[in-house]
Amino acid sequence: MEVKIRELEAGDIWNGFLETLDHLKPTSGIRREKAEEVFRMIDSNPDHIVLVAEAGGSIVGTGSIFIDHKFIHNGGRVGHIEDTVVSGEYQKRGIGDMLMDALVEISAGKGCYKTALNCPDHIIPFQVRRGFKVGLQNMRYDH
Repeated sequence: MEVKIRELEAGDIWNGFLETLDHLKPTSGIRREKAEEVFRMIDSNPDHIVLVAEAGGSIVGTGSIFIDHKFIHNGGRVGHIEDTVVSGEYQKRGIGDMLMDALVEISAGKGCYKTALNCPDHIIPFQVRRGFKVGLQNMRYDH
């Protein structure tokens, strides 16, 4: 099986991308106009990159990175990895590793001094194996 990692394109939204995100949180029910609006906003921001894993002509994995510009660290940058997932039937084939490698490479290429992510406890061993360290507690405030 050949897998290609590349940036999200508009047509990918309707070619398995939203269904892949369903493995994280129900997404495929988003209205077409809203999905296309979100794509345009992300696509216009060079510091927000969404990657996809394409196999057999369909999207089977995705991950995104947002570059945060800081005042600390002399104007340093941090890469924040989000929404990384592989469709169930394609898991355990190295696609998650390929996506993570590409995301970390983007972060380094953009001059980030660190790359951060949040993940559920059962994913921690995967991320530690990749070189991530358990750090500060994640907290959130829901609106």
